[in-house]
Amino acid sequence: MVPSQGGRRRVNPRTTGILAVIALALGLFVWFHEIEGDVARQAVADEENRVFSGFASDDIDAVALTTLDGVEARFERREGRWWLVDPRVARADATALDAITNALANLPKEGSLAGGKDPVAFELGTDPGARGFARRTVGFEVAGESLGLRVGRTTPVGGHRYVARLADDDVAYVESFRVNAFERNLSDLRDRNIFTFATDDVERISVTGSEGREVILVRENGTWRLVAPFGALADQEVARDLVTNLAHLRARDFVDDPEAIDASLRAETAVRLAWRLSGEQTDYVARLAGTTGDARLFETSAGDWIFVAEERVGEFATDADAYRFKRLADFDLASARRLELHFAKEGTAPTAALDVVAELRAVGWASDDSPLDPDRMTRLVRELSNLRATGIFADEVGEAERAALGLSPPRARLRVEGGTDREQPVRILADLRFGRFDPTRGLLVQRDDMDTVFVIEPELADGLPYSAAHYRFAFETPGAGAEEAPPEVDPLEGVPMDGVGAP
Repeated sequence: MVPSQGGRRRVNPRTTGILAVIALALGLFVWFHEIEGDVARQAVADEENRVFSGFASDDIDAVALTTLDGVEARFERREGRWWLVDPRVARADATALDAITNALANLPKEGSLAGGKDPVAFELGTDPGARGFARRTVGFEVAGESLGLRVGRTTPVGGHRYVARLADDDVAYVESFRVNAFERNLSDLRDRNIFTFATDDVERISVTGSEGREVILVRENGTWRLVAPFGALADQEVARDLVTNLAHLRARDFVDDPEAIDASLRAETAVRLAWRLSGEQTDYVARLAGTTGDARLFETSAGDWIFVAEERVGEFATDADAYRFKRLADFDLASARRLELHFAKEGTAPTAALDVVAELRAVGWASDDSPLDPDRMTRLVRELSNLRATGIFADEVGEAERAALGLSPPRARLRVEGGTDREQPVRILADLRFGRFDPTRGLLVQRDDMDTVFVIEPELADGLPYSAAHYRFAFETPGAGAEEAPPEVDPLEGVPMDGVGAP
């Protein structure tokens, strides 16, 4: 201490520094010896309490066991992937095999029995066919060393399972759920994924139905197009779904003896699928064959046979129209802020019968022009946000034909404006022209940016404001000028609508 002015002592900075170093050293000692030491000691205790010790699950290179359905199977890890190698060679389910190796490497004992106990009494015997033979034996290899686990009966109290290593007769018991990973049928240990290609690698895919007509889609510069039986823009979402459904097709059951399957089922072709990957010159081919009723026989591109769920057949449409672009509107529902509706008078007069501007306000959709129903307008915007036509009337029509179809001028026009950023100028989210409506055949529609004339089925069209009369009936508040729906005549009398969808 150094005397200071006023009689009080001033602490020597050197002394303060020494005390700080001592405090830091003491804290580090407590941390490493007590806290870190406790963690290390607990890790050692956990290791000693395991049935097996000295290796991790990733160190296990092979597993052999008798499956729940009585098959003696062997699995090996090759280049990071699990394979079934006996009784046949096939990809194994990585998740199931990882669960087995994790259970073997990290199997904690709940308790041990005193030495001298006969393993046979706990159904842990090693003599096949003899009394007390182990209920399940799991062999495995670590760095070339063969190890094994025997699983016996359930304990009388507590519902645990008796276990013992294959190399000795020390009996322990473990929690029952920890050995569930070993209780699997062979099919549950096989990889049910049929294909391993990435969806982004597919650049060409074709679907052929039983009638033999091939539908071909090709991806060019990131955009899917139909190239057969005719050329047209494809619906990008539908095309991507086709590729995804193929890539994620999973086996329901495995067929290891195709000759045991009825030859007529193998000969039938319900759907033929062919696809080509980027950078390759040849196609992979697979096909959906005959059905047993609830399962469909499938021949993979490698020539193997499996069964897939029957409902998966519907995911591979063989009609070209299913893949055509028929999207009339596609926008984020929350981005819509303004609707403009223009309804023309019947006939060719350009004078408007009704103009409506609706805006999304704090209380919902509202208009100064019309007593609209805000809930019904909300449903309308929701339907418009992902609106698809059900068919195509024509790829393009002349001006006279457009007039005859009620599209020039349009019987009704609907525009949706908005954007996700309210500080930015509004964007046009949808711009549709509604033409003639027939109660049995549907509504004709055009996008403002396309010449194609689309068809919307009557049930779906009923939710759209395709005329002034229908708008007043379906979208205005009841009792505020709404009227009964007027009877609809067939305005398409004499206009052919058969064969909608193909040009």
